[in-house]
Amino acid sequence: MGEAPATHIENLRKWFREALELLEKGDAVQGSEKLYKIAEAAIKILAKVKQIPEYEKAQREDRWWPRLLQRAARRLSEIYGKEVLDAWNTAYHRLHIDGFHEERLSAEEVLEEAYIIEDLVKLVEREAGNNR
Repeated sequence: MGEAPATHIENLRKWFREALELLEKGDAVQGSEKLYKIAEAAIKILAKVKQIPEYEKAQREDRWWPRLLQRAARRLSEIYGKEVLDAWNTAYHRLHIDGFHEERLSAEEVLEEAYIIEDLVKLVEREAGNNR
C-alpha cells in the first residue's frame, strides 16, 4: 500500500470494470472474487487514510486477516456511516463466501451486489483523493 492514492483509486476503478466484464461473460465466480478484492482494498485504503487502530495493527503484524478487516469496516462505519459495514458484509459473506467459495450465485445476482461495492469505491475516491 505504498503507492500514491491516485494509483489506488485507478486500480479500484480498473478492477471494477474488469469485474463487470467478467459478469457480462457470465463468470459469476471470478466476478464475485474480483468485487470482494475491491472491497478488501477499499477498506485497507480507508483505514490508512483515517489511521485507525486496525490499520496500525496490520502494519505492525505486516498482514490483514478477515477478522481485522471486519473490525476495520465496523470502525470505518462509525466514521462514514453504516453503508461501509454493509458493503463489507456483502463483499465478504455474499460475494467471497457464497459467490466465490460456494459458487451459489448467478452473474445476475452478483451484478445486483456490484453497485454496493461501487459506492465503496466512490467513497475511497472522495477520501483518498482529499489526502493527495
